[in-house]
Amino acid sequence: MKTFLSILALGSAVAFGVATVDAAQCPLLVKQLREATVADASKAAGVKKLTDECEQLHKAGKHADSVAKCDEAAKAGGITLTKKK
Repeated sequence: MKTFLSILALGSAVAFGVATVDAAQCPLLVKQLREATVADASKAAGVKKLTDECEQLHKAGKHADSVAKCDEAAKAGGITLTKKK
């Protein structure tokens, strides 16, 4: 029983740690997207829309989805994002 509880506690700690890293990643990526300059107006509008979606997903606690949406926004605008390690 002790082993099971130890494994459960370790698994929870790892899962929480991963969620925390993702949660901290979102605002960093959104900031980079907001500060990036996209010359093409239609691409810039698309990046803004996707970045807004990133922010909403972050606020909803869907951090992995938010990071994926930020990656999509960066690709749409030709932006290179720097992620935390």
